[in-house]
Amino acid sequence: MAIKEAVLKSVSAKGAARTARRLGYVAITLAALLYGGNVIAGRVVAPLVPPLAMAAARGLLGLPVLLLFALKAGTSPQPADLPYLALMGFLGISVAYGSFAWSMQNSPAVNAAIIFATFPAVTLVLLAIGWHVKPNRYQVAGIISAFTGLALVTTQGSLARLLTLRFQPVDLILLINVTAASLYNILGQKMVERYSPVVTSAYSLLFGTLFLLPAGFWEIAHQGWYLPPIGWLLLLYMGCIIAGLAVLLNFEALERIGCGAVAMFNNLNPIAAIVLAALLLGEKLSWYHWAGIILVLGGVCLSLREPRG
Repeated sequence: MAIKEAVLKSVSAKGAARTARRLGYVAITLAALLYGGNVIAGRVVAPLVPPLAMAAARGLLGLPVLLLFALKAGTSPQPADLPYLALMGFLGISVAYGSFAWSMQNSPAVNAAIIFATFPAVTLVLLAIGWHVKPNRYQVAGIISAFTGLALVTTQGSLARLLTLRFQPVDLILLINVTAASLYNILGQKMVERYSPVVTSAYSLLFGTLFLLPAGFWEIAHQGWYLPPIGWLLLLYMGCIIAGLAVLLNFEALERIGCGAVAMFNNLNPIAAIVLAALLLGEKLSWYHWAGIILVLGGVCLSLREPRG
């Protein structure tokens, strides 16, 4: 009888784990769709307002969404964990949001797309160096496949365009963005083991926004601020939906599938942007778009395989 109960508990635990992983995949896929729209909105809004002011505004708009959920959760982090959450906020909100807004204004679109595509590789390298978590062969193959697909889309299937690609010193800001966002996810995985995703995301956004406010106000005082109505709508999307809902979905996925898998699913962000541009803006998809989509989806699926043994 005891053996039967142990077997039933084991089966039940495995079933619960599979369900949790499936929910994690759903959460990060939804987040990828939202982040895809963020790229489109950022291209429109970024040239109109100062970058750090835009980043601070996104945080301020996203905070009410997350704080509402956090208050309903009824829990708050321990004082000893606040510096850790502050570091997360500085990396994943202050640095990542600020550098994203700056790159939308100053970095060539092709360079930005190529560097953003290195996000999964940077995450796995950081895990290997700092946390001694080595990627398996499926993850490496998946990264190569997905990166190839994104490079194909970015260069519009032109080898000559890829060979003439030249990286500039300003692209280091993009690399800082990718590194900061990767560390944000890695550190966040530890926090969601102690607190709920909504509490972790709310407090990291709170600290990150507080760090951005002085620079944001300084930019507005010296450079001004003007947005047309459509710009405000897009900024509301980037704040309430991306900084609020998408960040929460990202932490929900971190809790269930880990930062390595979440990093791989980030390859879906530009694919989502392509699909949304086709649906909303009427842009036509060429052969290299379809080939890139297949390679990216194949790479993500391949990276999720578990090696035998």
